[in-house]
Amino acid sequence: MEDNYDKILWEGYGLRFLGGNRIRTGYLCKTDIGLLEIRKSNSQKKRILFEHDIKEYLYQKGFHHINRFIMTQTALPYYTWEENDYVVEKASETQHLEEDDKQTFLTGAKLLGKLHNTVKGLNSASGYFTAKNRLEVYEKRRIELLKIKKRIEKQGSYSSLDLMIKQKFAYYIEKIEQSKKLFLEADYEKIVETVSKQKTICHNAFKGENIRQDENGNLLVTGFSKCTYDSNMVDLAMYFRRYLKKQQWDIEVVEKMFYAYASENTLSLQDKKILLALFIYPEKFLSLCNEYYNKRRVCVSPAMLERMEVCIAGIDSNEKMIKWLETI
Repeated sequence: MEDNYDKILWEGYGLRFLGGNRIRTGYLCKTDIGLLEIRKSNSQKKRILFEHDIKEYLYQKGFHHINRFIMTQTALPYYTWEENDYVVEKASETQHLEEDDKQTFLTGAKLLGKLHNTVKGLNSASGYFTAKNRLEVYEKRRIELLKIKKRIEKQGSYSSLDLMIKQKFAYYIEKIEQSKKLFLEADYEKIVETVSKQKTICHNAFKGENIRQDENGNLLVTGFSKCTYDSNMVDLAMYFRRYLKKQQWDIEVVEKMFYAYASENTLSLQDKKILLALFIYPEKFLSLCNEYYNKRRVCVSPAMLERMEVCIAGIDSNEKMIKWLETI
């Protein structure tokens, strides 16, 4: 295995491999320019190029909370060897931020706002737009939920999961409709136009394991491989949900997170409507339905039942959060 890394570093980067060891995220290599981490990438080449464009743009604009790719001898951010793509970065001693601490989320929200504000305007030929597909996706999920209900009603007997879906069907259908209505009120075409014009980027995986800190307290954002052009509010809504799940629906701190974020990236009235629409949309419930019904599971596992129970049990708290978002 070490011979492979030796060849990749020498042939791809012109670097000497001086030994190393496997780590959780890849392979830690000693080289003639210091410690480097080499990873096999599962992303398409276009996504690696987009990630590279994002990191370089951020760095040039003063956002240094990132690890940039080491470029190959042919000026690419990846090297292809034996039909696999590899990326190389400087190694850094960091720990992910623990999400059992409320301060972590306040720090994260401020950092997310800074990231979103700094990366605006990046024009990358490798970028992928997701904003334009949202209403289509919502309509597709609504139709799928209607089909699931019909399928359940055709059966002679109901499982515990079937009963939960039947009992809460009207509530979740209403939430999908409310979300779609809010997007239309916010002029969805204008939302897509704004994303296209401002080139706003969504990280899509902004969470504790991708927010890292070194021994000096310096923060590092990782996990850019899922980035797309989209409304910044997608990240913020996801980060709010993550906090509420971890911290027992403490809405007081969410308010502080909101203002910490807004101190770095000012929110328009349209942004606030998008944030509310995204939060109303019952993504977790629909994801669980898809996992079981659309994949034709033979039986309902105890784990699946528990996850659905937890999801439904959060309805009252979710409604409190929605009411707060309506006031901002």
